[in-house]
Amino acid sequence: MTTIVITAYGTRGDVAPLTGLGIRLRNNLSAHVVIAAQGPYAHAVRASGLEFRTLPGDTEAATRDSEHGQALVDGARMRPSRAALDEMRTGLAGVGEAMAATAQDADVLLAEGPVGTLLGYHVAEALGIPSAGLSLQPACPTADFAPPPLTIRSFGGSGNRLVWRLAAWGERIYTPLIDDLRHNLGLAPSPQRRYRDARAKRWPIVHGYSRHLVARPRDWRAHWHLSGYWWPADDETWLPPQELAEFIDNGPAPVFIGFGSTATSKGRELSETITTAIRRAGVRAVVQRGWAGLSCGGDDVITVDDVPHSWLFPRMAAVVHHCGAGTTAAALRAGVPSIPVPGIMDQPFWADRLSRLGAACAPLPRTSLRAEELSASITNVITETRYRQEAQRLSRLIRDEDGAGAATDIIAALLETTTTKGAHHGH
Repeated sequence: MTTIVITAYGTRGDVAPLTGLGIRLRNNLSAHVVIAAQGPYAHAVRASGLEFRTLPGDTEAATRDSEHGQALVDGARMRPSRAALDEMRTGLAGVGEAMAATAQDADVLLAEGPVGTLLGYHVAEALGIPSAGLSLQPACPTADFAPPPLTIRSFGGSGNRLVWRLAAWGERIYTPLIDDLRHNLGLAPSPQRRYRDARAKRWPIVHGYSRHLVARPRDWRAHWHLSGYWWPADDETWLPPQELAEFIDNGPAPVFIGFGSTATSKGRELSETITTAIRRAGVRAVVQRGWAGLSCGGDDVITVDDVPHSWLFPRMAAVVHHCGAGTTAAALRAGVPSIPVPGIMDQPFWADRLSRLGAACAPLPRTSLRAEELSASITNVITETRYRQEAQRLSRLIRDEDGAGAATDIIAALLETTTTKGAHHGH
């Protein structure tokens, strides 16, 4: 039986979509599928019926404990100091080796996310198995736009390409980490340029988002794929808390408010801003605590922990969120308009896309969020029917895509090239 190991080092948003993809790989390729992730995600993986293996660390705790991490999350303008760069490297020490340990029996390694694509290429080389990167945001250079984690500004075709090159050059801060990893895995030393070029020329990367949100750039290489969204596996055993179900049924559709894996230290101020905005807009609200620890008072407000977006969002009038890739996808799938409150990394990029497509109002950056703006945006998005119409149009298009199926076909082709090759090596 073929064993496929998927490594996902990151937050819930990195892990959840892989459960749906993993189930499809298991069913279509009759493979044994493993997801390797940090401890907090063991339950989500096991509940989907896939094998869980542990990667080190806890991203939430690490972000909270680090003043650099906090400054980044809260948008402080910081020059990358030597201490911050050292911390970034130290935080990943041993992660590549752990990935290799979780993939000892793998026939294929799929490495998800920025950390996965940084380290997974070398891990697969050491194990001598086919591999691919998986990304939930555009991760390959193009003239169409600049790298999403860096900026939403466009600098024109050649300008955008230049920013991608600079971003790739920035990977140099991890060179000592990768040199150590290659040494520890028994690989020959390699200058960064050599493996960077080899990776760009040959290594497949499969992107799990919809072309209706970001079209596949025409200048992408043939092995850079866009499959469509991968949806988190539904936990068949999950039932909504009675209190939540009753709250939703007892009045007009509420507004959802949640910032997912945003480990900000400013949870209390945000909660006050949100409470005022809800009262001012005169809406009912479901507030998700999340990593920000939101807690809002009021008769028309209920605070919840994790609730599957696939169940909750279709019951909402609108969704106020941080525009992480997964939450953005869930809002679109539910056909519900968004009020984007983006923070860092790729969040402003998704916020900008939702807004440009008309499925959301103009983004309200989280670090400067004010109650009057938030309340005005909530009112606007709920009363102007065009936002919901646009969200529903996109929802229909996205539901017609089979992202997990398309990704499975790409991965099946990877397996085929190697079994034929393996035959000659007496594999």
